[in-house]
Amino acid sequence: MASPLFGKWKLEKSENFDEYMKKVGVNIALRKVGAMVSSTSEITDEGGNKVRINTQSTFKSTNRIFPIGEEIEEQRMDGQNVKTTTVWEGNNKLHQIQLWDNRKAVQDWIYEDGKLILRLECEGVVCTRINTRCE
Repeated sequence: MASPLFGKWKLEKSENFDEYMKKVGVNIALRKVGAMVSSTSEITDEGGNKVRINTQSTFKSTNRIFPIGEEIEEQRMDGQNVKTTTVWEGNNKLHQIQLWDNRKAVQDWIYEDGKLILRLECEGVVCTRINTRCE
């Protein structure tokens, strides 16, 4: 499937990121570093109903392939082990659910108005991270 989400994106603005990180259990030292780093994310179609999300930052990076509709075990950038399920919601949105220790977080990768909006939510705390396409 061709999606406008596919491509390379640079983080431009982040709202409520510290509160979100606090809610998912990230310690103060990692939160301080996380608030200062810049990042790029590249989303690619890997074929076979799989999507790769490669996020590179000046502190930590991840490069994972997510089979659509299947639960996988992964380790988040903060070191927390989670079970993640990724599904398409239309052509413009990847919806991810992360489960750990009877907790749940949602990550939505949304293409909107030429931007990539990463919406993070955990137990009522919402963070919005706005990315622009890299040239």
